Formats: sequence, structure tokens, C-alpha cells
Amino acid sequence: MSEQEFQAKVLSELQALRTDVEGLRTDVEKVQANVEKLQANVGKLQTDVQKLQTDVSELSNQVKAQEYKFEVYQRGSEAMVRMATTIIIAAASVVVLSSLSPAITALVTAIAHQGS
Repeated sequence: MSEQEFQAKVLSELQALRTDVEGLRTDVEKVQANVEKLQANVGKLQTDVQKLQTDVSELSNQVKAQEYKFEVYQRGSEAMVRMATTIIIAAASVVVLSSLSPAITALVTAIAHQGS
């Protein structure tokens, strides 16, 4: 092999090496771009997770408020049932006692007259 052939071969190998290095550089740039996209996606995911946490917290507060309202409604309903029961019993007592009143008066009068 002559010196010119040797130089041509070395230059050819160097050119192939340069092409390979440029290919690697391109690949590294693509990987860097992908890493940046992944970082952006991770940032978006973190934002979404924070938003979801906020939404869950708001829902929790709304559920607590609804539970409180239901408890108040339940207590109010129980009180109204007790009051209605008391009114019904009182009205029934008045009706029953008013129909018995003349009979009791007659009985007391009869007992009083017997004793005299």
C-alpha cells in the first residue's frame, strides 16, 4: 500500500468516524429533547395532581357541609314528630275528657247526694 492510499484510507476512516460522531450528536440532542418533554409532562402531571388534591379537598368540604345540613334536618324532623305526637295526645285527651266530663259530674253529684 502506498502512502497516498494509506492517507486516503485514513481520511476515509476519519470521515466515517466524523459521520458516526455527528449521528451520535444528533441522537444525544433527540434524547435531550425527549428529556425536556418528559420534564414538561412531569410538571403538567404535578399540576394536575395538585388540582385533583384541591378538588378532592373541596368535595370533602362540600360533603361535610351536606352531612351537617342532613343532621340538622334530621334533628328538626325528630323534634317535629315529637311535637306532633304531643299535640295529638293532648287533643285526644281533650276529646276523651270532654265526653267524660258530664258523666263524671253526674257521678260526683250522685256520690255527694248519697252521702248527705
